[in-house]
Amino acid sequence: MRGAKFLLVPALAAVLAACASTPASHYYTLMPAAQRGAAPESAAAGAPGYVISVQPVGVPEQLDRLQIVITDPASTQVAILNSYLWASPLSEELRNALSDDLTERLGAIDVAGAAGNAPAWRVALTLQRFESVYGQYALQDATWQLTPVNLEGKRKTVCRASARVEVQQEGVSALVAAHQEALRRVGGVIAGQLQGGRQAVAADGVDLKGCSVL
Repeated sequence: MRGAKFLLVPALAAVLAACASTPASHYYTLMPAAQRGAAPESAAAGAPGYVISVQPVGVPEQLDRLQIVITDPASTQVAILNSYLWASPLSEELRNALSDDLTERLGAIDVAGAAGNAPAWRVALTLQRFESVYGQYALQDATWQLTPVNLEGKRKTVCRASARVEVQQEGVSALVAAHQEALRRVGGVIAGQLQGGRQAVAADGVDLKGCSVL
């Protein structure tokens, strides 16, 4: 694509042009919109008898920035959208959204740091891939470790899975929404493990690549 070094797909031209010509910045978050209505079954049933400790999420260094990064799957090029920004660095957005999802599903408190003497599950998520392909899909390739703390008889588990969500329309908002859904799907697998202390079970939209109990 001569003369357009950073033009990854034709539909992205308008977004990149807007970044160059418009000083206004647009901010996005992976946190879901506040849900109104009945509490989830897990929360309604009461505390689960443990807390969770969601650790900082690991992401590829080139993506851990405020700017949203668009990937071209057909080449090695990426585009950094200087006017389309995460509300906080990507690693923080991911940790906060995962924490929100797990506490909502489990009815558990996230103590974030050390849990002290409380029974706890330490949740450590790392993303090997976080692909944003404009107008096409969002992909998250994740590895996570669930480490029991003060939970007798429980063992550390390491799993890996991928979640790919197709983007239904063009626009950065649609791409961010697809990443929200991908993380929600991964969170659902993790929550299922914590609820029963069992091996991960594949869920719709998640390619579970395997788990190891250590």
